[in-house]
Amino acid sequence: MYNKKMQYVIKSVPTDDKQGLEDLLNQMSEEGWDLYTMHEVETDSSFDFNCIFMRQKQDEEQTDLDDIVNITSFKYRMEKMLAAPSSPYASCKEIQLKISNQKERIKKIKSQLESDNLSMNEKNRLNTQMSDELKQLESLKQSLVSEISPDAMFATIKEEKFVVNLSEEILEVISMEANDNLLAETVKIRQKLADSLGYVIPHIYFHNSDELNQNEFSIKIHDIEVLRTVAFPGYVAYYRDELKGYKVTQDDIVLNDEITGKKLIWIPQQKVKDFWLHGMTAVEYIGRAIETIAVEEVSDIMDYGDVNKYVEKVLETNSFLVDNILPDFMAASDLKYLLTCLIREHVSVKNIVYIFEKINDYAGEPTKEDLLDKVRLALSKHIIKDLAVDGELKVIEFSDETLEKIYAFFGEDEEENVIRMVFVIMNEFVPNPTVLAHEELVSECDIKFIGKV
Repeated sequence: MYNKKMQYVIKSVPTDDKQGLEDLLNQMSEEGWDLYTMHEVETDSSFDFNCIFMRQKQDEEQTDLDDIVNITSFKYRMEKMLAAPSSPYASCKEIQLKISNQKERIKKIKSQLESDNLSMNEKNRLNTQMSDELKQLESLKQSLVSEISPDAMFATIKEEKFVVNLSEEILEVISMEANDNLLAETVKIRQKLADSLGYVIPHIYFHNSDELNQNEFSIKIHDIEVLRTVAFPGYVAYYRDELKGYKVTQDDIVLNDEITGKKLIWIPQQKVKDFWLHGMTAVEYIGRAIETIAVEEVSDIMDYGDVNKYVEKVLETNSFLVDNILPDFMAASDLKYLLTCLIREHVSVKNIVYIFEKINDYAGEPTKEDLLDKVRLALSKHIIKDLAVDGELKVIEFSDETLEKIYAFFGEDEEENVIRMVFVIMNEFVPNPTVLAHEELVSECDIKFIGKV
């Protein structure tokens, strides 16, 4: 939400009416309006400047400017309306049309100059206007040359790896005028993941999308949608089990959380009590979704450029490790697999030099899965340290009987599928559990078994 309510008004003036434009700007300035943007548009007979003015909302209930718009998402909608043509073809056609119209205007001026009844002042004015129109024509021709150049096509080839699409109703979450905004939230998320996992997520692109329903947002990785759900600015989200005794009212919005599968209640902000647990605003909820996807989809998000940055960190400290491991023992793809597997399991790769040392120690392992197991085991102390609370680690143990029943569904070489199944089962009762092997329960930590399945 914005700190100030703004008013906007749109005024038009022909592009060749310099005096009219000057008068309009002066008039609006005297009335307290600031110029927000000015954009050239084509009409049936000429080109006009559409001038958008803005000022802080006035207290008066009525105004003599009927086309004032009071809406917080106005700027996003106008930017979309005034955006450049969506394709090089459309842009090329637009420039060609402008050139054609410009030539007609020049032809008209030439016709006027051929008149025998012109005064010297009128002739000088038309000559000046002709000069200006010829310069504008030349500029349009240069724009056309640039537009049809193959280089322009290559310039448009770019990838937006991590994209968050927002429906119009929740665009305010990226407003820099709001105290609580998603742009700042993503900086916090990036710092959190860098500190906790040694994983730096790439640039996140935010777009308004007409494909989304009301209050929806979606996350795309390499243009593939991996999550779509809703958020509600002006509300605070709580999990149902966090609000024991709370009675849902008609003002609340009750939904299933797409990330955890738990029941989620969106409560109007003015109804939230100060003594309640901290809920999630729309910004925090979208931020949590971004953080979750960033880790879950790390294998698609992390590229070889990112992997090379980890290698460079090791080179700065111990180049021997890199020379001994890459590329003879381990290819870049194997290193990427190892790092992304660790991150996906919330195991930090921040101490990358130590990880390279362990890779070097276990270089004799027959498969990359075996190597991953050994490296993870070597990182047990770090894993337990992050999971323990006040030196105590609470765990739920699977009994031998249960494990035998689970293993009966799989072959001897399908241990990874067994672990995945165990994770799915436990996730029904404990959100995002960490699966540990007995060997990873190091003695430095006080292990407390709170149950057996």
